[in-house]
Amino acid sequence: MKTITVIIPYKIDRGWLKDAIGSVPSNVQLIVSRGNGNWPQNFNKVLPQAEGDFIKFLHEDDMLTQDSIHLYLEALELPIFKNVDFIHGNAIELHQNSGQLHIYKPSIELPTLQDLIKKNVIHSATLLYSKEIFRTLGGFNESSKMYSFEEYEFNLRCLHAGFKIGYINASLAYYRRHPKQIIRTCNIEERKINRAELLKQYQ
Repeated sequence: MKTITVIIPYKIDRGWLKDAIGSVPSNVQLIVSRGNGNWPQNFNKVLPQAEGDFIKFLHEDDMLTQDSIHLYLEALELPIFKNVDFIHGNAIELHQNSGQLHIYKPSIELPTLQDLIKKNVIHSATLLYSKEIFRTLGGFNESSKMYSFEEYEFNLRCLHAGFKIGYINASLAYYRRHPKQIIRTCNIEERKINRAELLKQYQ
């Protein structure tokens, strides 16, 4: 049976850290990593402590669904997931102000590198990576130019390096939408420029 480590990297508790921690089952290795850096820095610095065969980041304003870990582990035992290196799935988007829930299901279940260049269909809250990926590629990009799309950059790197993606057709995480989200507070124009520069590397 494969094992999973969950890492919660954060700088400031925006009010939901306790919920994030509480959503991780007690039989799973949980590493809560607080630091003054950005979330990739706070994640990367504790990677050596991760004991699981697979590693999942969980932002402090999100939560795992009740069956999330079970679904990951169940999938990893299936023959079709034998050579899978990272996994994504569906997410439940929770709109904090209204309380409304929305199910996000990717339009492409097994995107190629070219698919992902055209459109980022992978919901970041659902991602799970093999430890081997981090051994090969290193951690998340800590550059400020990747601010708000660090996961996207890493997924492009994974596919470019030949790592295989898998998909679970189930809701794996709650993704909280609220005014303090990074995507809602970053410089949009600067983000567009940096994202375009990133994509040039793969086109």
